[in-house]
Amino acid sequence: MKLENIIAKVKEVIHGSAGVNLSIGNPSQIGDLSVIPVARVVFGFGGGGGSSAGKKQKQKQDQTDANEPDKEAEDNFGGGGGGSVKTEPVGIYLIKGDKARFYPVVSIREIIAIFSILSLLLLKIHKLRRKR
Repeated sequence: MKLENIIAKVKEVIHGSAGVNLSIGNPSQIGDLSVIPVARVVFGFGGGGGSSAGKKQKQKQDQTDANEPDKEAEDNFGGGGGGSVKTEPVGIYLIKGDKARFYPVVSIREIIAIFSILSLLLLKIHKLRRKR
């Protein structure tokens, strides 16, 4: 498979799955409330490829001085790729009647960061009071 074909396949997969459908979920009904989940979506892709046909063909021609290209050398190709998709919850929308409200989701990482900052602030205040 040629590199152009690989890139085209990756583009096709991204276009088919990317977009609002990944970041905003399907609404759920709870009584007269509609709940819509929201997420942050991050894509990461990489790839590479190469061909040694020209190098091998040149070496063969130098050795044999033949004008016919080697069919085996023309078919050489190497390629690879990888990717990932990461979703992280951001919050939910609650819709009741004609009013909508957004409620953010707080992760454990954010809670730890807030407690760390607060404890450092309290420690600094305590040290300043002791010096006076």
